[in-house]
Amino acid sequence: MSQDSVIRHPTSWIPPARRAQAAALAFAFLALTGAFVTARWLEGRAGDGAERLEPIFFPRAEILRPALLGFTGLAADLTWIRTVQYFGGRMEHRERFPQLYQLADMTTSLDSHFLDAYLYGGLFLVIAKQYPNAIAIYEKGFAANPTAWQIPHDLGRLYFLELHDYKQALHWWEITDRLPDRPHYIPRFLIRLQAKTGHVETALELWRQLLERSENEAVSEIARREIKKLLEEMKQKPAPDSVLQQSGQGAPHAGPSPGRPQ
Repeated sequence: MSQDSVIRHPTSWIPPARRAQAAALAFAFLALTGAFVTARWLEGRAGDGAERLEPIFFPRAEILRPALLGFTGLAADLTWIRTVQYFGGRMEHRERFPQLYQLADMTTSLDSHFLDAYLYGGLFLVIAKQYPNAIAIYEKGFAANPTAWQIPHDLGRLYFLELHDYKQALHWWEITDRLPDRPHYIPRFLIRLQAKTGHVETALELWRQLLERSENEAVSEIARREIKKLLEEMKQKPAPDSVLQQSGQGAPHAGPSPGRPQ
């Protein structure tokens, strides 16, 4: 091939297979970017009150993955950045989250070991009160990462704090308890659940742990609010002695103990 030909057609020296791969990769990123741009355009167009609630089109991860040619991690990172921006922007304007599950599902489909996407994606869905979608993300994450204690831990937290399904909370925390590096407080939670007691104390520990772990200000603010509410509830809760006295089962009067010589 002559030098003049290469100058006039700068891609002519690239093998056809490599050109096809480059075209496929460009198409995949264009499809992903196009979906994000369309979502932003639709959100802006919705304006005041006319919020778009139905999901918009996102390319399926199983179709995108072969075209990404090993760049799925980068695509997952880009999708996750968009997810965080989407959640934060809608939290700020107190709007609903019709695309949130799609974004979290897309991120975790592109990278099945992206632990933060499962944990925060599930948490964002919980805050949005999309509980079935949050459960789906957590269960998907546990299936792909069966040794990550954080996922069954957070799923148990969802069942405990939001759904008050203590049987399911116990189930997922028992799984957490068997995994390496699990938090020291899990056995204490199990004892309380098995004894059917200490629900307020457990909830307080969970919110404090979430506040300590969170790097998202919206999540931290919710945790602080819930902690304050629980502390107020604990202040108003009568002491055990007063409960016994109100029920007529106060402590026995001082006097000789049964069976003790007088």
